[in-house]
Amino acid sequence: MWGILVGKTATKRDDYTRLQNLNALFSVIGSVSTQDETVQLQRTLTFMRENDNEKGQMTIRSFEHCIEQVVRFHFPNDRNFHYTHWNARCHAIEPLWVRASVLEFVQSFQSSMRGFILVSGIRETLAAGRRWTVRKEKEYLDLRSYIEDLVVRNARQDQDLSVLFF
Repeated sequence: MWGILVGKTATKRDDYTRLQNLNALFSVIGSVSTQDETVQLQRTLTFMRENDNEKGQMTIRSFEHCIEQVVRFHFPNDRNFHYTHWNARCHAIEPLWVRASVLEFVQSFQSSMRGFILVSGIRETLAAGRRWTVRKEKEYLDLRSYIEDLVVRNARQDQDLSVLFF
């Protein structure tokens, strides 16, 4: 037949865009922040981007710190809230390494009833400076599905774990 047509959805993303996407995601999935507070954080991130000389590429440490701040901004009173961030730019994305990393993250949630596994940088790592193609899009979607499936299969049944790709 005609096969599956995969749309081209890759766009150039910088760390500030990722943080803004995370902020927007949290605003619709149960955070305590109001819409006005979420908009204010979006504006703050825009201001930070405009005044960044590195063209949107933060150091890993700065990016992790900003993610922590966005999480705490949206979930300030949730002491049992647990999250972890898997930045594909810092890890190998070969299937065995992805499996080991994701299982390690799921294990870190064993004492928590709910939490988020935040995943970023997959597109950039797959593209690696090359043109985004239909093949790369399929590889990206397959990797996302693989990660989601690993989390679902390895989390406890009483846990509420979410995987957010940003």
